[in-house]
Amino acid sequence: MTLAEIIKRTCKKLGENNKPTYVVMAIATVKGICRPTFTMMDKTENPETKKYTALREGLTEVIAIPAYWACGEAAGALAKKVFKDKALAGRAEKNLMFIGVCAAALVVIPALCSVAIKPFMDAIGLKSPEDKKQKPKAPSQIQPVYNPANIIPHKNKFPQMYSFTNRPQTGLKVGGL
Repeated sequence: MTLAEIIKRTCKKLGENNKPTYVVMAIATVKGICRPTFTMMDKTENPETKKYTALREGLTEVIAIPAYWACGEAAGALAKKVFKDKALAGRAEKNLMFIGVCAAALVVIPALCSVAIKPFMDAIGLKSPEDKKQKPKAPSQIQPVYNPANIIPHKNKFPQMYSFTNRPQTGLKVGGL
């Protein structure tokens, strides 16, 4: 058997049993391998950011592959139960598999990723670059705004108002730079 015959047989077999679920799972597998690889090859990005992004992309596809399979096969099984005619069931199965795969991509995979990836990344000790940035410290003391009406006690019916200032503070600095 020649190489051309093997390729011809393989293509014929794939064409006869071509389910939408298989196609999408193949694409997700390639994305799960290539996207993290290309992310790690980026020489301009910070190494910590590359690790976080590559792992997140890989985990997304690890979640996506079984989700595509489960949603596609569940939708296909539904078609077999609903349609008793063999000719209609075959077409309906492929169409419902396609709809199941689309539902997985639009709803199921984003939901699973939002539930699973963040806790997993926290468990292994990887934080997103945004989480690593320190949040600005709150001012230790808020200075009251000078208001002459607040000095006269009998006219002060409201509590003294405080506000933030956007100008730099000058003078003695205690305990810091």
